[in-house]
Amino acid sequence: MALTIKSSIRLPIITGICLIIVGLIANEWILVPLLSSDRQVEPRNIAIIWGFDLLCVSAGLILLISRSFVTLLNVAIGLVMTLVLLYGLEWFFYYLNNRPPPTPSLNLNASPPPAIQHEGGYTHNFFHDDELLGYKPRPEAQVDSVKKLGDEVLYDVIYSIDEYSRRITPIEVGGEKRPKTMLFFGDSFMFGEGVQDDETLPYYVIHEATEYQPYNYGFSGYGPQQMLAKLQSDSLIAELPSFNAYNAYNAYNETVLIYVFIDAHVERAIGSMYVHNAWGDRMPYYTTDWSGNLIRQGNFTTGRPIIATLYEQLPNSEIARYFNVTIPPRLTDRHYGFTAQLITTARDTFQEKFDSDQFYVVVYPDEGDYIEDMFPHFEATGLIVLNYDERMKLDVEEGLAIKGDGHPTGKAHQQVARWIVEDLGIDVSP
Repeated sequence: MALTIKSSIRLPIITGICLIIVGLIANEWILVPLLSSDRQVEPRNIAIIWGFDLLCVSAGLILLISRSFVTLLNVAIGLVMTLVLLYGLEWFFYYLNNRPPPTPSLNLNASPPPAIQHEGGYTHNFFHDDELLGYKPRPEAQVDSVKKLGDEVLYDVIYSIDEYSRRITPIEVGGEKRPKTMLFFGDSFMFGEGVQDDETLPYYVIHEATEYQPYNYGFSGYGPQQMLAKLQSDSLIAELPSFNAYNAYNAYNETVLIYVFIDAHVERAIGSMYVHNAWGDRMPYYTTDWSGNLIRQGNFTTGRPIIATLYEQLPNSEIARYFNVTIPPRLTDRHYGFTAQLITTARDTFQEKFDSDQFYVVVYPDEGDYIEDMFPHFEATGLIVLNYDERMKLDVEEGLAIKGDGHPTGKAHQQVARWIVEDLGIDVSP
């Protein structure tokens, strides 16, 4: 009898130990090379591997603690019942999400609102995948971009791109002989979404600052991580003729970096669910190591496959759709601090590479609702911030924002450029 009791206890313990060992051994780092010779495995499959590991280890721990297969069976039954309940709830919320809308009162004169349309070369093979930045404009491209609201043309512009995927900034005076260098980083505001090559912010800045050679690295949807990734790359300096001229002749070359910050950069920096699912799944993914320093781990998909799978699958849930679930539900001080750390690390990298302390964060007018939360982190690291948030409203009626779009017009960029040149103390005398 005693032998039977001991055996009934020993078997669950042995099984539990085996399950834990299987869960620990069957991990991503061992299975991925076995499943794929090039180590390229879909994030969903990596999430399945981790789910299997968690299941094995959890079952093993239950057996070790309870020493009973009955307890494990009860837990499994409870888990199955929970899944069945969730399945039923999904159907219930599917009904709620797809209820027919109430019948509106008849209005024979009513017409649906006009739809936004995007046309031109911008919509055809203009966005190219890029391992460093996630994506970039097609090199040596010149494309037209037309945006319409119904039949009304909101803008019809040309984007000119150089061999390094930078928006070309036309230079009227000095050409390639300008002795100083000015780097521009940011998103569509810096790129110049909806405006011509000679209406962008960099154009108006160097129109006044005639000693500086401009390089516009801004592009639609970018966050501060693209700036950091580019500054950390070995390719940047090779792309700057004016800076290389300084090295060749050992002459003084002043290098300035201007980064335009808008509120949306916080969600882009952390790779929120909205950003990940809309366009940013391959944007650079930075996280902190054990000492708090930033390290890059691939992109938002390869660097965090479980979270990526959750973000991609959650919108398929009827429950999540009904309650409009998004992750994170709100931004916290941790998110603001991390964004500031990205920008600060970019500043430090710039200083090291260019031996210059002229790194400026420009808060674009009417785009700094988060700036009060960001300022303590900016001040703690000594970032130089030019805050224009309250100086101007991007009003469509005043010609400062594009109707139906929200991006600044050339008129807005021209005013911001004047403030930048003034605050940097650049001599604009002929």
